[in-house]
Amino acid sequence: MKLKKGVNIIKIAGIVVLSLLLIITLSNLTFASSHQTAVDSGNEDVNEIDKAYSCLENEIGDKCETKSTKQAAFNLLAISHNSKLQNACKSSLNGKKKDNCWGETDTSNCNIKSTAYAVLALNHIGEKADNSVKWLLDRKSSATGLTWYLEIDAVNKSECTINGKKVTIEDNKKISGTPPAGLEKAYNDYWFLIKNIEQNYTISCDKNFITALIYQKLGSNVFHISSETKSASAFESVSERVNSYCLSSGASCDYEGTLWAAIALAKEDKDISSFIPYLTSKADETENRKYLPSAFLYILTGSDEYYSELIGLQKANSYWDESRNKFYDSALALLALQNINSNEAENTKKYLLTIQQTSGCWQSDTAFILYAGWPKSPSIDRRTGISYCEENNNFCVSIGNCNLADKLDNFYCPSSGEVCCKTRPQELTCSEKSGVICKENEECRGDSVIASDTNDCCIGDCVEIVTENECEKQGFYCRGSCSEAQEEKASYSSSCSLGQFCCGTKPEAKKGNLLIILLVILIFLVILAIIFRNQLRTWIFKTKTGYKSEPTKPFSRPPVFPIPMSRPFPPRMPARPQTRTAQGPQRTVDKEFEETMKKLKEMSK
Repeated sequence: MKLKKGVNIIKIAGIVVLSLLLIITLSNLTFASSHQTAVDSGNEDVNEIDKAYSCLENEIGDKCETKSTKQAAFNLLAISHNSKLQNACKSSLNGKKKDNCWGETDTSNCNIKSTAYAVLALNHIGEKADNSVKWLLDRKSSATGLTWYLEIDAVNKSECTINGKKVTIEDNKKISGTPPAGLEKAYNDYWFLIKNIEQNYTISCDKNFITALIYQKLGSNVFHISSETKSASAFESVSERVNSYCLSSGASCDYEGTLWAAIALAKEDKDISSFIPYLTSKADETENRKYLPSAFLYILTGSDEYYSELIGLQKANSYWDESRNKFYDSALALLALQNINSNEAENTKKYLLTIQQTSGCWQSDTAFILYAGWPKSPSIDRRTGISYCEENNNFCVSIGNCNLADKLDNFYCPSSGEVCCKTRPQELTCSEKSGVICKENEECRGDSVIASDTNDCCIGDCVEIVTENECEKQGFYCRGSCSEAQEEKASYSSSCSLGQFCCGTKPEAKKGNLLIILLVILIFLVILAIIFRNQLRTWIFKTKTGYKSEPTKPFSRPPVFPIPMSRPFPPRMPARPQTRTAQGPQRTVDKEFEETMKKLKEMSK
């Protein structure tokens, strides 16, 4: 029993060693596997988009059933290249329609945003929705909360009449004279404040002149110039009137609904200029920022201002997340940048592919992401009489880059951000936009906008990029001397200034090294236990039983008694053979030790 306890200790030691070897082996395999995964993930899978479309088709099913109008509209936008599924999704969307409008579901009351989704999706497949467009336009309401000004400018001093009342525009651009009713001089006599925004103002001057409407949100120092300025030759006349509306379903304007409706109405060849003042002036309000208005306004105006603002809102150069839904917001930004070759859009697409689920779909908004990022041309029934814009020598251009006079009705462009224009808009070069193209070793301190000759036109200053030396690139520091907690990284010291050393923190012992050290110690202890196994068994026996050996007494000869000679000696007993009971257990220990060492050798191969 006592010997068996010693044997058990040796067994336990062997098991510990085997376990440690197994842990180290598995750790190496795990590291190798994770390293291989990391390498594989760097290779772009060209089939990921097809996988996403297949996943969407599986989610939609044959009937494209969904309770949400928004989802039905986005499904139709994304899957319209498949004629069979297009019909199913169109039927699903139209099934939620009531009284020429849509609600969030087929049981909800109609609202502007849901109706705009539906109109946009139907337009994408060449379906007209005139009654629904009328329903949207009937929701127009005067936008309040804005202050309006009229500006008249001429090259030289000019005598002008406004509604028959004479005023003078001086050489310094200031106004003299008394303006007509509804106007009063303002802004240090440079502009007219429009008191009556419902009135028309007819203007004529004796020199060539231009007019513009300027608006300002109450309580703001920011002025916005109306997108349309008017010009006339001497003694000709122009008419100006405030034209500012929103869309509302009740007493107040619906900002998000107006954003989506403006795009839908523009695709239906309607003039949406009257919505721009309201949308731009309210874009910076806290409750409206979550709608990512710069994406809509870039589509609607093509302004460099909104392009720069949209790019500036990108998170980690990978995605957008203003509404706390990065899938929807990133898709919306991609929709605005759909026809532009921008690095920001490409980075977002790459990022979205990295967070794609194994099924091919994304966590949410898969249809919107596919339509905005990787759209497919819809299947159009030409029997409807629809004409393709570019097949008739016209041009599909951004909504904001086509003047109302050049816009063509009843011509089809597949992108939701484009309309058919009879002339190609003149694209300005970077220098014409008063910008500069930065060199490779420079960065832009200002706004980067798109020009005809570059996608990175800097409206600001190009500043030389300060490059790090090799020491700093490695995360180390150039110092006059290294501290006690640091050591010199000699291979990088040459990149530091003269007299400096490249210093880095002294490395700490890694966990892997500690495991190896511990393993060596345990193996050494096992070897010692084998060599001194007899002493170890004795020590264990004494520890368990509490046995203490008695001190050796000094030798003393026993007393000798005389033996009677007449008494015969007893017969001598044969010697009993000695037994070696310790040999059995000893052989058992040796055998188990050999088996343990054999396993160690096999695992180390």
